[in-house]
Amino acid sequence: MSIDTISIDLSTIWYILEEGLDERESVPMRIAIEAEVESFLSEVFSILNKFPKGLYIPRRTNSEDKTLNFQIKTGLNHHLIREELLSLTISNYSYTDRDRDLKRKGELWLFGKLLNPPLIDEITEVYIKLKIQQGRVICLLSFHPSEYDVRYPYAGD
Repeated sequence: MSIDTISIDLSTIWYILEEGLDERESVPMRIAIEAEVESFLSEVFSILNKFPKGLYIPRRTNSEDKTLNFQIKTGLNHHLIREELLSLTISNYSYTDRDRDLKRKGELWLFGKLLNPPLIDEITEVYIKLKIQQGRVICLLSFHPSEYDVRYPYAGD
């Protein structure tokens, strides 16, 4: 194979060099370029503003539901979570990964955010995992305290 037939995604190479491969399946996560993040957020905002039921928060039945537990503990309801999502910026972006759930497929977009929920008197860094389904639903797969260090590649922008 000659060098001119290799397609290189520089953000993926940077992530592999900086962070290593994802240990679950040795698949690299990627840092989307700023324009991609802006486009994704624009689509999220459009869906949330256009469709009254555009936010779907699935409930886990076979494992601990960290998002639901966090909602109960903090008093965060569907409306408040929606408002937090509408306030996301590129500086909240962390990385993009592929969805390993064979039923959903596609990309997952991961963000982090500091917030002060209603029922607790402390600022909490929240881990947010989103994906867009069928162009009209925001599927919120995670919204709970981060368990690992969340990195923000565009925090200084």
